[in-house]
Amino acid sequence: MMLKSRGLPALLAGTALVVFATPLRAQAGEQPGPAPDDAEASQGENEGNTIVVTGTRIRGARVVGEAVSVDREAIVEAGQIDLGEAIRSLPQNFSGGQNPGVGSGAGLANSNVNSASSANLRGLGADATLTLLNGHRLPYDSAFAGVDISAIPLAAVDRIEVVPDGASALYGSDAVAGVVNVVLRRDFEGIVTSGQLGASTSGGNFRQQADIIGGTRWSSGGAFIAYDFASNSGIEAADRSYAASLDPDTTLYPAQRRHAVTISGHHVFANGVEIALDALYSNRRSTQVAASPTLRSVGEPKVESYTLAPSVKFDLWSGWRASVVGVFGRDRTNYRTAFTRPGVPVSVTEGCFCNEMYSLEAGAEGPLLDLPGGQVRLAVGVGLRSNRLDFTRVSGGDVILAFDEVQRARFAYGELFVPVVSPTNAMAGVEELSLSAAARYEDYPGLDRLTTPRLGLVYAPLDGFKLRATWARSFKTPTLYQRFIPYQTILLPAAAFGAGPGTVLFTSGGNPDVTSERARSWTAGLDIGPPALPELTMSATWYDIRYKDRVVSPIAGSIAAAFQDPGFADLIDFSPDPAHLEGLIAGSLFGLENFSGGPYNPASVIAFIDNRNINVAVWAVEGIDARLSWNQPLDKDRSWGVEVSASWLDSKQQLTADLPDVQLAGVVFNPPEFRARASGRIVAGGFTATLAANYSGALVDRRFAAEQRVEPGATFDLGLSYDIIRGDGRDPRLSIAVNIQNLFNDEPPLIGQTGPTDTPYDSTNYSPIGRFVSFGIRRQW
Repeated sequence: MMLKSRGLPALLAGTALVVFATPLRAQAGEQPGPAPDDAEASQGENEGNTIVVTGTRIRGARVVGEAVSVDREAIVEAGQIDLGEAIRSLPQNFSGGQNPGVGSGAGLANSNVNSASSANLRGLGADATLTLLNGHRLPYDSAFAGVDISAIPLAAVDRIEVVPDGASALYGSDAVAGVVNVVLRRDFEGIVTSGQLGASTSGGNFRQQADIIGGTRWSSGGAFIAYDFASNSGIEAADRSYAASLDPDTTLYPAQRRHAVTISGHHVFANGVEIALDALYSNRRSTQVAASPTLRSVGEPKVESYTLAPSVKFDLWSGWRASVVGVFGRDRTNYRTAFTRPGVPVSVTEGCFCNEMYSLEAGAEGPLLDLPGGQVRLAVGVGLRSNRLDFTRVSGGDVILAFDEVQRARFAYGELFVPVVSPTNAMAGVEELSLSAAARYEDYPGLDRLTTPRLGLVYAPLDGFKLRATWARSFKTPTLYQRFIPYQTILLPAAAFGAGPGTVLFTSGGNPDVTSERARSWTAGLDIGPPALPELTMSATWYDIRYKDRVVSPIAGSIAAAFQDPGFADLIDFSPDPAHLEGLIAGSLFGLENFSGGPYNPASVIAFIDNRNINVAVWAVEGIDARLSWNQPLDKDRSWGVEVSASWLDSKQQLTADLPDVQLAGVVFNPPEFRARASGRIVAGGFTATLAANYSGALVDRRFAAEQRVEPGATFDLGLSYDIIRGDGRDPRLSIAVNIQNLFNDEPPLIGQTGPTDTPYDSTNYSPIGRFVSFGIRRQW
């Protein structure tokens, strides 16, 4: 497929690669591809070059389903300095989870442990979104099995690709909501430096950022090294009038200092053997303060992580190509929190979420046979993977919680692509028809064995109009934290629950017996790119996800709810086995904690409630993503374009079959039902102007007796840049930029507080940053 034949918009329409915010721009010097064509990525050939598309392991295969791509230039034009900021701007992504600025009151899974940034597609959780680098896995961050995407220097990135569809058949565990793949630059040559200074106009968040990338290329390969530094001051409650209910020292946005380095290189030998290496290193320090009249805590986590991913790829025979990829990575979150109470000595809690992973995978891909529509191709592979979490919590010099556990996996996969009809044998009413099928088997010794299939269909009745559909099974293994965090056993008098004489025993905490969470997903969509209007592309995707066996602690708050609501009846064992109780007591953190007022007697236990993590919840998610783009070139130095991307989401959770559905989407601390982003871009010579509008739908707050409506809102971002010295590649010789995010300084709407340190706004959907003005400069040497 030739770039010059119909233009890049037509090429992207043909590959179902949807560009968000601003179009991919193919420029001289550094090409958009190739990037490593490892086993986790596909490639479509273009005059000897490669455009990598996430979502299939087969070279040249059509990607079935929605795909979103954001290139580095679009991120830079938006004034964003890291991939965390970029991913949070996507309508398909939820800002809850492990992200800076998420405050208390948002729930444990949303807690801001170390100021990292993780992708969270559809709001299903950072642990249900798989994040890759050049197609390979990265070590988990902190406790919740997310990946810190902001630890990758933006200068090293070509683009990020998002496939918001169940993809365990291709990638294994965690790909329930989809996959985010960070594609690094390749064959970069030269030196580029950039820097940015900015601050929030309402106070706080003074930010400094600088990066440098240097690379070289030769006839058979290339290499680069990129370094990124970023530092920002915190935002305190005293800086924002709407946070007047908080202690003035309470942190709304953490102070941070980050260093990150990426090295990537590849070399192709004369016999077709290619060796490559991707290496990452980062460290971050941050400070978070929570204060009230009776307690002040100062958290100062330190994060250090690195990943090494060597690979070798070589040609086999008849167009087949094999690869062997290894990955080793560590992520250490060393947390330290000092607690101060009036008249009481300072106490310190510290410890480590120390994650480690390694994997080794061998695969091959190539043609099986020729059809009139093209080659039937097959990809197969096998591998093994290990994840380890070494967790400690120390208080007053004493270890109060600790475990060091490993989960290993063996896997095998296969993917088949069948092009029944293509433009080479098109007929009336059938311009294209292709089928794809994939399956993956994973064996987790002592935990689970699963096989996850995926089927895809693409049908184009005419040129420029394509229909597509997928069906898939996906899964997520329980996190090591969910399984092995110690649990407690507590004995209480039954009379306290109106249950008569006797006692009630309940447990709370981790559970090594939980199994994998499982999901079924459907998608159906269309892509429109009229040949007569190559400037226009449109797409829409409907999706439906049934996510069951979710691991939760079933009873929130007091266990009295289990006796008062018949919907919890299945969670109460009124005839507990004394031997089972004895085993639970023996394995609990502190043994039996007896608050019954009498000695423990198994015969007097009239009810047992297992409130540890268990597989019980069902999550039903459906919605529609839509996008429209018009990119109009005027002449070689001028163009304009508009993009509109929107996502509608409905999300409900049911704890047990006897309990009603609980609405999640559109409720505070969950994704809104509707999000959209619209942007316009004008290029005139060396001048570029962008204006973007971000819309977030209404929310409701049902935590109190009177339901509160949180009104919808919109913010606007403005970016202006000028190339003082024009370049011949994707990087100008010298350019300056001014960016204003949240142009009109819209403030978060207020909600009620359930605790003295809870933010008086929804910190997962709204940011305290306010209007942020930045000045940037970039130089190619």
